[in-house]
Amino acid sequence: MPSSSRFCSSCGAEAGAGDAFCTACGAPLQAAAPEPAAPTPAPAGAPAASGEEILAVIGGLTLVAGFMGLKQKSYTLVITDRRLIFAELTKEKVTATVNAARDSAKAEGKGFFGQWGAQLKSSTSYSEAYWRMSPDAALAETPGNWAVERSQYQGAKFRMGATDENTSTPDVLTIKASTGKWKFNVSGSLGSVKKALKETGLA
Repeated sequence: MPSSSRFCSSCGAEAGAGDAFCTACGAPLQAAAPEPAAPTPAPAGAPAASGEEILAVIGGLTLVAGFMGLKQKSYTLVITDRRLIFAELTKEKVTATVNAARDSAKAEGKGFFGQWGAQLKSSTSYSEAYWRMSPDAALAETPGNWAVERSQYQGAKFRMGATDENTSTPDVLTIKASTGKWKFNVSGSLGSVKKALKETGLA
């Protein structure tokens, strides 16, 4: 513990802790320097980068579940060198993204049609945002997100849809892992999905 003794800078005489003037020569005493505050722990930051790399992002997937496939949710598949991350596109997320695009276009001085165009573009290209996220952030973004490790992955099947005068069936991607099996309707190009899985070593 540091000493509380003080000394006059003029004559060197020892002074009391509460003295304002030296009792020996009468010179004014400097106030005691305050003790340094104990360091506070730094707030917890983001975890150190793991080096996990995003290899592909596939949007436009609709998870089909429930009786007769009535339960459907939109997802983006983020493929890394370690795992497959399934990121749900919730209504709240779509609304927030569209509103942000509208406000940004408005701030840039764009009129009604410019703002409308920005909203349409944002609602169809949200999946591109995952290229700018860390894999951990993508996984934690929404409670409905989950991941499959590459060691758990068992394969993918592709089924091309068909359209005739009376019915239309979508292209389908089925992913199988040791932890489950998921079927997705593909709103984009099934060929592009197949190519992305092949280039990332999954097909």
